[in-house]
Amino acid sequence: MKETVRNIIKKYVDISCESTFIVGFSGGWDSMCLLDIMNKLSNEYGFLLVAAHLNHNWRGKESEAEKERCLAFCDENDITFISDTLPEGVKASELVAREMRYDFFKKCAEEFEADAILTAHTKSDNAETILYRIIKGTGLNGLEGIKEIRDLSGFKVIRPILNFSRKDIEEYCIKNELYPNNDSSNTNIKYARNNIRQNIMPAIRHINPNIENSLITLADIAAGNNKVINELMQNIENQITLGNKWLTQNFLILNSAIKQHFVYKLLINNDLEPGFAKIQEIINFITDNQKSKTGKTLSITNDKWLFVSHKYTYFIEEKNYKKIEDILSIENAGSYNLGGINKFTIEKYNEKIDNFPKTISNTAYVDLSKINFPLELRTRRNGDIIQPFGMQGKMKLKKYFINKNIPEHDRDKIVLLCKDEEVLWAAGIGLSEKLRVNDFPTHKLKMEQTDDERT
Repeated sequence: MKETVRNIIKKYVDISCESTFIVGFSGGWDSMCLLDIMNKLSNEYGFLLVAAHLNHNWRGKESEAEKERCLAFCDENDITFISDTLPEGVKASELVAREMRYDFFKKCAEEFEADAILTAHTKSDNAETILYRIIKGTGLNGLEGIKEIRDLSGFKVIRPILNFSRKDIEEYCIKNELYPNNDSSNTNIKYARNNIRQNIMPAIRHINPNIENSLITLADIAAGNNKVINELMQNIENQITLGNKWLTQNFLILNSAIKQHFVYKLLINNDLEPGFAKIQEIINFITDNQKSKTGKTLSITNDKWLFVSHKYTYFIEEKNYKKIEDILSIENAGSYNLGGINKFTIEKYNEKIDNFPKTISNTAYVDLSKINFPLELRTRRNGDIIQPFGMQGKMKLKKYFINKNIPEHDRDKIVLLCKDEEVLWAAGIGLSEKLRVNDFPTHKLKMEQTDDERT
């Protein structure tokens, strides 16, 4: 087993004394087996091994006792141990548990700058997952089951024991005198996967004793078919996408089967469970809101929403964005940094401009001769107004953004050059009429993003 684990990891990352690996460690049979194998490899290579244990806090003292046994095993084997406990009241569901675990693993990987996160999924887990998806209703993509590797916000998640059955794992633990935890919740058949493991799979084995391998073969066939489909779908995808966004109207003219394919792929790419009901809900939401100019949002998880407007459809994650509260005073020409991510430059300029940038550009040539310094660089606040370019009257900034079809979730990200409550330039959106150049500009304005993760 050690050689198989070594070879699978080496397919995706280097193994050396400078490597760091996070192992999800519940203390159960599967994770105990994987951690022990990785400890043997660590002794061989000298890499840093970190056991990451998340206490879901669903079983009180039993959970605490399991954590202590995990800690004791790591202390005995000189393995770095890190743990966290979820607060009381977190919903006891498989989906919530999975999301919380991966959030925890990601934090551990960030803290230790890990090369990869390793989870102890097995062939038995894979077979049960495929059957679970069949029961719920899935397409060919769902039949592929658990992948050997996946991406988690830039970190590789590798499943090195995915080719081993639960029987193989138990034999390894017994042979190596390991004493795993026995989670009592694993016998609770109110959880769908436990029911599949304890009742449904044994019943199917009466019909097909080799059901696990049959389901894995089905997954391999589905994966092969999906490769063919994905090659054919690539040309269509190029017609409906612009960067990471879908062109809503282009998506809607597709036939229903192709729509389902792309929504499934969207969910998978965002690490979401792609059930048929969720796929249809999203298609219906896009259809119902296809004429919205400023867009509507559909809650998918606690921190992910699907945004749909008449132009675009895409996921937004508001937890990754914090409103910039800074207000910078612009006293004269120079460079200024707002919120650590926006570099604003204002420089004197007195040359004839033959072709002015478009108003939606992040560069503008303006006449500030009638505007008194200091100015303010900030994001929006209540009471802001603007005199749109080419207009005589003023309007509230909110209405201006609506007219410009700026989605609500993007409005706090727009950097504004202001004089008191009046907006003179909304970077990348438009200029105030007050900055119109009639002869020669007095200044050149430029806005640059220095950190794409916040935009």
